[in-house]
Amino acid sequence: MTTDAVSADAAHRIGPRRLLTLLGGRATFRLLLYVSAGVLVAAWSREDFTVYAAAVGAAGWLAMLVQSGPEKAALTLIPRARRTREQLIGPLRAIVAYVPPPFAAAGAVAFALAPDSAVTVYLLAIAYYISLGCGMLGVALHRALGGYGRDTVHFSLLGLGMIGMAGLAFTAGIGPAGYLVGLVALMTVLNIALLRGLPRGSGARPRRAVRRLLAGTVALMGAADVMANAIVGTLFVELALTSHAGQSGDLYLMILGWGFATSVVYTVQRIYQPRLALRMVSPDAPEARALARRIAGLAVWGSALWLVLAGVALAGGLAGTRSLVALGVLMATLLPANALAGFGIFVLENAGGTGLRGSARAVVLAWAVVAALGALVIPLAGAAGAVYALGAQGLVLGLALRRRI
Repeated sequence: MTTDAVSADAAHRIGPRRLLTLLGGRATFRLLLYVSAGVLVAAWSREDFTVYAAAVGAAGWLAMLVQSGPEKAALTLIPRARRTREQLIGPLRAIVAYVPPPFAAAGAVAFALAPDSAVTVYLLAIAYYISLGCGMLGVALHRALGGYGRDTVHFSLLGLGMIGMAGLAFTAGIGPAGYLVGLVALMTVLNIALLRGLPRGSGARPRRAVRRLLAGTVALMGAADVMANAIVGTLFVELALTSHAGQSGDLYLMILGWGFATSVVYTVQRIYQPRLALRMVSPDAPEARALARRIAGLAVWGSALWLVLAGVALAGGLAGTRSLVALGVLMATLLPANALAGFGIFVLENAGGTGLRGSARAVVLAWAVVAALGALVIPLAGAAGAVYALGAQGLVLGLALRRRI
């Protein structure tokens, strides 16, 4: 191992203290996110909360659209790069700097012209999630350069700002649009702070080979998380178009819990991604592939069993339920199989160009199957039908992974 490789390995070594610190910052953010959601339920009418939930549920996948691929590419390419490091950092830093402002401006104009319009709420939700995703990319760039402390500070401040805005909604009567305006302003300040700590790059345009490598890695590595969030957004849209549209708030509360669990898995994967990327080009790669293949098989059987049992429950009277407990049980029992499939995707997308293309095709197929199943089940079963359709994701991914790993 070269001196540079040893240095990179040391900079990205994950000891217990660093791991707990990183998870603590993310956990603080998630905890305050849930508390703020409870405050908003108490502060707003059911109609206002339903409009808010439908908007943020439909727009949430945009955070992953701007974050996931660039973040994964940064965590894979930058730690290993030496001569091309600045060429890689420059375009990724530009995303954080220049993508959010136009969407924030559009939301601000809509708020000034029609603060009570549902369209305004949707535009502000879009602006918030794009800013949020760019902030996540910003802290990932700091981690790729060895600056892990920024991650914890950023998410802790975001959580505190979020609960502060929820408190204003409760005490000052701020509605959904005003609340989202506050979040967009908060993200703008936090993102500017992240930019000040990132190198601007060399100033020269990256070489063509570097641009192609970065663009291809971003597109293919981002597919899994973008499509996972697009699946959820699609289910919200399908629910909003049915007679069960009033259950959007119920589904949103369930997705918050789902999001917490999946965010823990996602965060741990991103923390260890640089080390996995190195292992997949080492003599240990066949062992990692074999493990992922066995886990994919477990995901297939677990998802198939869940779909059968959940289908029986829906047919037995659970369809259309407004019980948060029943929906929560459906969500909680679905998580293990989906987590197993997610681990397989994690390994496959770090297995080189062929693996990247295979993982991208698998997640697109999963989105298509879940959307089709949702179109059939949601009109009959409401939010419970949306959760049921989500269960097909792990099955499709598991089957695809068994073929491609």
